[in-house]
Amino acid sequence: MPKRLFVFFLLVAAVLIPVLSAQEKAGKAPSHAKCAHCQKDKFVSAQAKNGAGKLVPLCYECAMLPQCEYCQLPSDTVSGGGDHLCRECAKDCIKEKTEAEKVMKDVRQVLIAKFKMTTKHKIIYELGTRRELNLEADGEHNELGWFDPKTIRNKPQYTIRILTGLPRDVFRAVGAHELAHDWMSEELPHLMDKPEIREGFAEFVAWSFSKAEGNKRMMEYTEGRTDEVYGGGFRKVRTMMGDAKTAAEWKNVLLKEFPLKGKKSGK
Repeated sequence: MPKRLFVFFLLVAAVLIPVLSAQEKAGKAPSHAKCAHCQKDKFVSAQAKNGAGKLVPLCYECAMLPQCEYCQLPSDTVSGGGDHLCRECAKDCIKEKTEAEKVMKDVRQVLIAKFKMTTKHKIIYELGTRRELNLEADGEHNELGWFDPKTIRNKPQYTIRILTGLPRDVFRAVGAHELAHDWMSEELPHLMDKPEIREGFAEFVAWSFSKAEGNKRMMEYTEGRTDEVYGGGFRKVRTMMGDAKTAAEWKNVLLKEFPLKGKKSGK
């Protein structure tokens, strides 16, 4: 072996051996395992959270693929709403109007049973593309849902439109958020023009709904929002609510904080 080549291998060994030893001591030694995406026994270079929040191994090639919008797994497909989805999220996504209506009716029943939250409104449930939802919101947010109260021929009409192709657990949480808008529009209409409270309360209801269903993914999503209106509003409303657990109690808290004009807060 040429002297220069021998010296090169010595230098490489001097660098790699301490690094590998440190990885072993830290419990991070390189290993082979079945990749959660390609299902092949390969060198594992990363870990990713699936839809259930469980850490699973990924090989280098799969870790470099586009990521699912709703978990950390590699994307297999693009939904009708334009989102990248992994195979786990894609196999249980809502993309038919009849299924959307069925799920929304169930979400409404859970809100009634768990929080005694309901309205007398007859609601039309629809699916929409991300472009359609963003246009309704003037393009200000990456919308997943939209509550649309209108008056047609002097009759009120309530529509909830949710992004097509959402994974079922995401769809349910978004549905709870939109139904919270419906409830507020009937019970506390004077708060509908306060974005931080309107969206913060809807996020709080969606978070409470997800907690009741054991949906950690959507709880973490809500808790991790950093924007001022949705994330900041959620944290403000959650702190405000304290131990209040039902819609009637939530209403009392909000009325104390934001009384109707001409009425004292009672504080």
